[in-house]
Amino acid sequence: MTWLNPIVGLKRDDPAHVYQLDGTPFPVSVTGVLRIEKSDYAMERIQATTHIWAPRGHSTHRALEIELRRRFDPLLQSGRLHRPDVTALVSELDELRQGDYKDWVEPLITHPMWDSVQVIASERPTCCLVRRVAGTFDLAYTSPIHGVVLADLKTLGPNGSTYSTAAQLGAYMALEATWGNHYDAGQTIWATPGKTTFSKLYSRRECLLAWAAAWTRYKATQRHAGGFTVS
Repeated sequence: MTWLNPIVGLKRDDPAHVYQLDGTPFPVSVTGVLRIEKSDYAMERIQATTHIWAPRGHSTHRALEIELRRRFDPLLQSGRLHRPDVTALVSELDELRQGDYKDWVEPLITHPMWDSVQVIASERPTCCLVRRVAGTFDLAYTSPIHGVVLADLKTLGPNGSTYSTAAQLGAYMALEATWGNHYDAGQTIWATPGKTTFSKLYSRRECLLAWAAAWTRYKATQRHAGGFTVS
């Protein structure tokens, strides 16, 4: 597989985080569906610590996006992107490497993993036209050993704990199937201060089953509430 072409007409409106395809909004995002997996207490903790994890996550994700595009995006590789735009991206990355979250950014973008795989997508919006769900996944890569892997990046504080992201990975696999893109496995990339680790590979079956279970719970909640909620 080569670098995946964007889905024409699919856009995300920020900061509302609402997706549209050719001007028609999707009623829910992957993030909105997966809230069903979290307890009220967990949601309260997430909201209470937004000022900590949100800027850290944004900076780290943005740094990885720029680095992967710089290395693998044919638009940058071919020189078709105007030089001022390339210069701006490189400058932005340099700032992130020296910024408040450099301890997360540097081990991530210099990890030797990127020398052994072929990245085919970075920060890719996708959607399912049947279930009317959209979302953006962090990256996908091909590996001679593991095939095509869809991956999600998470950042943690010094004392943070890892957890399963199989349902989220399965969501993006299901959405991508709408567009004929198949993934053999899923993986989580954990960025922590001074260290980046790659999780075990989740099988495609494990991811899709976890997503199916979450979707079923979400639909049951929506039926009980009497409708969809935009997120």
